[in-house]
Amino acid sequence: MPDEIDRDQAFNEQRLEAMIEQSRFRPAPVPSLYFCRFCGSPIPDKRRHTLPGVTTCTRCQSILERRRCR
Repeated sequence: MPDEIDRDQAFNEQRLEAMIEQSRFRPAPVPSLYFCRFCGSPIPDKRRHTLPGVTTCTRCQSILERRRCR
């Protein structure tokens, strides 16, 4: 039967794997686009400055993320 330390270690390993996976999809250090590459909507300045290299609007990004989770 796993004890508390084993559960903590398993949790930490899962969290580390999730962080590594997230870093793989991090945008490249290139200038952000002014318009979404999928729908052509303008990308707000605040989003472009907060996420260097962003290429999608928030709507299209949420669609992409939902597809990755399937």
